[in-house]
Amino acid sequence: MVLVIASALCMARYEDPRRIASSGDSYWYMRQAQIFAGADPATASAQASFQVCRDINRSAKERRMPRACRNGYPQAGISPRYIAIFDSRPGYPLFAVPFVKILGLWQGMAAATLIIAVGVGLLTYLAVWLAFGIRLVSVIAAAMVYTLPTGFWITRMLADGAMMVGCLAVLIGAMLLWRNRFSGIPIALAGFAWTFSTKSANGVAMALVLLAASLGALLTRFPNRRGALLTGGLGLATLVGWFALSAALKLPSLSEAIQDYATTHYIRPDTPEPYTWLWERNLLWWPGALEHMIVSPLPLIAVIIATLIFVIRTRHLTFLWLGTGLSGLAMLVAKPVDSEVERLMIPVWILVSAALGYAIVAALPAGWSGRPGTEGAARPVDRPPSPTPSRPDQPGRPAPGAGTEAAGPADETRTGPADEARSGPAGRERTDPADDGLNPAGPAMA
Repeated sequence: MVLVIASALCMARYEDPRRIASSGDSYWYMRQAQIFAGADPATASAQASFQVCRDINRSAKERRMPRACRNGYPQAGISPRYIAIFDSRPGYPLFAVPFVKILGLWQGMAAATLIIAVGVGLLTYLAVWLAFGIRLVSVIAAAMVYTLPTGFWITRMLADGAMMVGCLAVLIGAMLLWRNRFSGIPIALAGFAWTFSTKSANGVAMALVLLAASLGALLTRFPNRRGALLTGGLGLATLVGWFALSAALKLPSLSEAIQDYATTHYIRPDTPEPYTWLWERNLLWWPGALEHMIVSPLPLIAVIIATLIFVIRTRHLTFLWLGTGLSGLAMLVAKPVDSEVERLMIPVWILVSAALGYAIVAALPAGWSGRPGTEGAARPVDRPPSPTPSRPDQPGRPAPGAGTEAAGPADETRTGPADEARSGPAGRERTDPADDGLNPAGPAMA
């Protein structure tokens, strides 16, 4: 169901009249994909330039605007330092290589982009299911991802969709670790590797999220201290490993990214103090940005309500989800530009989509299966599970109406979500990965 919904909504968002190759970044990703596929740089540049120019004119025509590109996408005067920034992001164009070889440049890039966008929906479904334990909430949240601003940006020929796949994988891996599921380690590591290969700044932000979330959990009496220490250690190790690798390979640093911004892609001379320049830019930009948030408060209200829903229903998982959602703030600090706000802040809509999914299901009539109910008492997260009474004629099985308590954080004998079936309000069996001692909703949500 999620695959069908995600595919349909991806195609709908892809057909947006705005540009598909929505910035100069798309040119570089198309150029890289062709070079990785075996084309020489001159041919790759010419083909990418033609496709971007054609998309600019298509978008202008659909919006009844005059033709804007006539002689190809401009490439003259590009600094090698600017090209090096995209050379350090090979993940997205590498993924597109087989599609480009089979389908051609434009169709291949479109296919790769849409497959990644569908992957964002599927991973959103899994992440929300782990957080709330209700499949219908997860399905709705996955659909909401495409209707919110995230849906536009992940269907453009940019690395943002690929970046979101990596961030969601890190989030899923961290939640598994907080449940003593050590399969979370390779999942989180794979997510980090993919994120760093697509947009390294977001990888650094997610590593900081794991550190901050783990510290917050430990300071608020999180019962699974080992899981929090593991995620914190993973975040710290990732930061150290990335900076060591970046220095060894001489990849563009934050200082170089600031120079790119300060000099408008190295057209002007470098600023002598890049960090001081960035600090001053932030002092100038943020008051106006905060004023805009107050004048147009809907996104801010949505984030606040989403946070409250997570605090009430998932407690400690709020640290991971809120941190992931607000990771875009770190990108805005590094590049405080009005035109970049919507694109850089797309992770926050994952948080909002999950909370909206829960709110929609909570508002459904009582007979709907999977609705958060009040049929049982919620077990606080910090309290050990109570013993479960058994039927005299069937030892080991729960008595009618008793519910099935989930194992606490120390119980590592369960094999996965499939072992946690419960009866919902409508009497249907469902799996509930969220109820494992970390979700305060417990059996009540079943």
